[in-house]
This record gives sequence, C-alpha cells and structure tokens, in this order.
Amino acid sequence: MVTEQGKQKSYQEALEHDRKGEWAKAMQDEMKFLFENHTYDLVKLPKGKKALKNKRVYRLKHDGKNLISMARLVVKGFR
Repeated sequence: MVTEQGKQKSYQEALEHDRKGEWAKAMQDEMKFLFENHTYDLVKLPKGKKALKNKRVYRLKHDGKNLISMARLVVKGFR
C-alpha cells in the first residue's frame, strides 16, 4: 500500500506493491550509483566495532509527466 505521501513503509511492502518492478529497479539504481561513486566499500568489520544502521526511504514523485518510483538508502542517526 502506498501511504498518503506516496511512500512505501518497508522493503517487503515495496515488493508486494503493483509497482514492484519499478521499486526493484529504483533500489538497484541507487545501489549502483552509491557503488560507482565510491560512497562506501564493503569490508570486514573490525572486532568490537558496530556497523551503522540504515534504512530505505521509498517515494513516488511526479516529473511533470510521469510518476517515478524512488528508493534511497540512508544511514539512521547515531550517537
């Protein structure tokens, strides 16, 4: 279900939505962009260190003509 703001609530919900192909492509495109721009490197986590938590943010946007599915990977706040 898309919420009133055009957002999916979870990964599972995005993949059960009738636009699931678009959501899957949006997630793949975002990961490709992050990888190609060296935003992160996959490494073995040093002993005693914790990985930063992250989540996906899903949105539907209008580009003037079409409705576009967007999926962003964001780091949750940490202290």
